[in-house]
Amino acid sequence: MKIELPEKFVKEPTGYPFSPVLAVEGKELVLTSGMCCDDYDGTIPDSMEEQARNTLLACERYLKEAGCGLENVFNVEVFMKDLGQWDAFNAVYREIMPDPKPCRRALQVGLLPGYLVEVVMWAVK
Repeated sequence: MKIELPEKFVKEPTGYPFSPVLAVEGKELVLTSGMCCDDYDGTIPDSMEEQARNTLLACERYLKEAGCGLENVFNVEVFMKDLGQWDAFNAVYREIMPDPKPCRRALQVGLLPGYLVEVVMWAVK
């Protein structure tokens, strides 16, 4: 498995934590379903930061069960109730996601009540 950022794009050219393009080599794709922030007891945190952290860590748990980690992720799809909270999401995302940062897209969408963010990850192993 190898995920590489072409030399031209070694830094974050947009100022955001994503790669504009990645070269991916592997034998097996692993995808998560849309993950949200539920704690094991079904509690939904109020803040974007807590929801982002719980959501990304939930993705990581499921990837590990499939034999991958966040370092194997090459694409992330972020669905947010309010793109005005993009900076709060990115602050947590920068902490959790390793380099090179995956390619990414974000959409403002309607989510189930209480949820602020949902994430889908694509990985290769």
